[in-house]
Amino acid sequence: MAEVTRWRTVRLDERDAIRAFLNRDRGLTAYALGDLDDAFWPQSAFFGALDGDRLAALVLLYQGLEPPVLTAFGDPDGARAVFEAQALPGEIYYLFLPEMEAVLRAWYDLPNGKREWRMVLDPAAFAAAPGERVTRLGPGDAAVLKDLYRHAAEPGEEVVAFSPWQIAHGVFYGVWRGGELVATAGTHVWSPAEGVAAIGNVFTHPDRRGHGYATGCTAAVVAEALRAGLDTIVLNVRHDNAPAIHVYEKLGFRLYRSFLEGPGLRRG
Repeated sequence: MAEVTRWRTVRLDERDAIRAFLNRDRGLTAYALGDLDDAFWPQSAFFGALDGDRLAALVLLYQGLEPPVLTAFGDPDGARAVFEAQALPGEIYYLFLPEMEAVLRAWYDLPNGKREWRMVLDPAAFAAAPGERVTRLGPGDAAVLKDLYRHAAEPGEEVVAFSPWQIAHGVFYGVWRGGELVATAGTHVWSPAEGVAAIGNVFTHPDRRGHGYATGCTAAVVAEALRAGLDTIVLNVRHDNAPAIHVYEKLGFRLYRSFLEGPGLRRG
């Protein structure tokens, strides 16, 4: 167990202090940086572990999705001290670095976890043009997006982090065929204020694959992020999804760090 007397745990409410901590590695902390944006901040609870006056660990509970998303950075013992001091929810979706896994497992059972690559865009390597058939989606398309995502039934395909709210506060593109939405790519996080975008919710209907639709949608999202001046553009992809990794590398993304991701159920 952590030496609790070493740590002072606090709820963090000064965005400048949080930002300074997260900016040490923007590719690693892009999602958390996005949650500093005015659109995400009200649903974001940041907790810190102080070693003296130094912020040594940060834990973020983002409550804008169901279940809420839990992530942590910094000293694992500091993160453990936050876990001991705070009332954490019974059910979470976690995005954790491997070195933090023992902290998480001390409180949560982790069924159906998976290993992800964080990929970060090299803007100089992005040369792809969105397909002519790609269309910008808006809040009025929420129902058809949800209907498309219902086809994500294969293991590893599940779309677990989509909310209609993301359409209004992010960027989504899609491909329509015969009046049906058959492919899409969007964002989990979109923050011009923080200069970050996290691409996600990339999916093609199983009967419409092999035409490059998702690639075109993803390229359209990246192109819009670059036009908006965002300098940190990331995505997550399964470690074993070699075809998707290859596509993202062709778009200019590079493997960066491993993450653990999945549902967690609190013990007791």
